[in-house]
Amino acid sequence: MNTKHYLSKVGLLGCILLLSSIISSCKKEMPAAQPKAEDENASSIAYFVKKGYKAEDIVFKDGNFIIQTDIVISREDVEARIKNEGASGSPQTEHWRGNYIIAAPYHKNVRLYIEPTVTPEWKTAVQGAIANWNNMPGQGTTIELGMSITTSTTAYDTRVFMGYENANWIARAYLPASSGKPGVSVEINSKYNTMSASQKLFAITHELGHTIGFMHTNQTSGVFIPGTATVDANSVMNSFVLPWAGFTAGDALATKKLYPK
Repeated sequence: MNTKHYLSKVGLLGCILLLSSIISSCKKEMPAAQPKAEDENASSIAYFVKKGYKAEDIVFKDGNFIIQTDIVISREDVEARIKNEGASGSPQTEHWRGNYIIAAPYHKNVRLYIEPTVTPEWKTAVQGAIANWNNMPGQGTTIELGMSITTSTTAYDTRVFMGYENANWIARAYLPASSGKPGVSVEINSKYNTMSASQKLFAITHELGHTIGFMHTNQTSGVFIPGTATVDANSVMNSFVLPWAGFTAGDALATKKLYPK
């Protein structure tokens, strides 16, 4: 029996959020700033909870909110989302979609820059993941979505780089910004360098899905995409890593719904 590798191994029970400990180290130097930082984070967490996420699945670290261990959103972008939705006079009923999928100028070519430190095995996985999205069933006929690799260190949309943390995430990525730009980066955890090539391919295909706006298929946060299956055990956007076996019909339909040609 094969053991599944989880993008979110700790699931819904891990990563208890302790805001006071995050900012305690600067109490002496910035006593007046502490309540403000706490208030800002608390309002952002309340925003996520209203969107269907659980507070225990949200961690604030290094200026970013990390949701379900592999989805990253900067505090500045959260503040922009709250401001934009407040100005609209009505709530965003599509959570991370609608205004927060990638904008039309990026549909045909999301440019990815792969840092030189990315190992050959993971670079192959990135190349394969881009090919997967470019060859999804319906691509060019009912789906308009393209990705490519660029060697430019300045003219790119998404940066792919290696990191290391003795933690339960294999890779993690930013969602699209409120401006409609693709997620700014994908970070690969070198702790999992020994994973099979097929699992690496699945993991990076999954993370690229986050950069264009998809959330986890097997979790209840976000808004259900109409017309797709309520259960899709082999979806690439499930939170665990399987050997790569192609997109499901549900994956293709969801992509068509968000990026129709």
